[in-house]
Formats: sequence, structure tokens, C-alpha cells
Amino acid sequence: MANTPRVITGPNQDITGRTITQDYQNPAYAATITVTTTAQRTTVQVAELTGTLTLDVATTNALIGDELVVLLSADATSGGHVVTFGTGCTAAGTLTVAASKFGKASGIFDGNSWIMTGTATV
Repeated sequence: MANTPRVITGPNQDITGRTITQDYQNPAYAATITVTTTAQRTTVQVAELTGTLTLDVATTNALIGDELVVLLSADATSGGHVVTFGTGCTAAGTLTVAASKFGKASGIFDGNSWIMTGTATV
């Protein structure tokens, strides 16, 4: 059942009868952050970026179709900060969050890894 797709069959339930869940995490900034998802939709709001960030995402509890949203904000450092999608993500991609701006990375679990995409305001 580890990779059973979460297909909606009734109000607030997937095909196993489990309740559709959401999770919110607010980790402190660190050079590397590992996110462990435990819900169908997990929102992570990382504390203000003051340097580069490598975002690793665990696949242990993820099921096909699970969603991950990562909210980012950068301090006033000239040039902004680079966020790299690391372990657990399909390909190591990056997102640059400009100084004093906001960014958003989102992903979906495909059964093996997280497919991440990112956008940043300029």
C-alpha cells in the first residue's frame, strides 16, 4: 500500500477509506532542510532565507499523487538566494528567490520521487 494512489471516492476520503489530510510545517532556515511528508498535501513555509538552501524531500510516507508546496522568502541580500531541490526529487533543479521577494516551489509524488517546479516573484 506504500504507493497506492490517493483517488477520491467520497467526501474527504481516498480509495482506502482514509481521511484526506493536510499538514503544515514551518522549519527554521538551515543550509539543508529535509522535509518528511505525512499527508496528502503538505505545505512547508521555510523561515526567511539568509543563504543558499538545499531542500531534500523524504519519500518514506509519500503516496502517488501527494502534493508538496514550499513557500519561500529571501532577506535583503543582494542577488537573492538559490534553492536546490536535492535528495528525493526527480532532478536537481534550482529556484532563485530574489532579495526581499517571495517564491513558491510545488511538487507531486510520482511513486518514486518528487517532481518539483518553482516560481519566484521578481
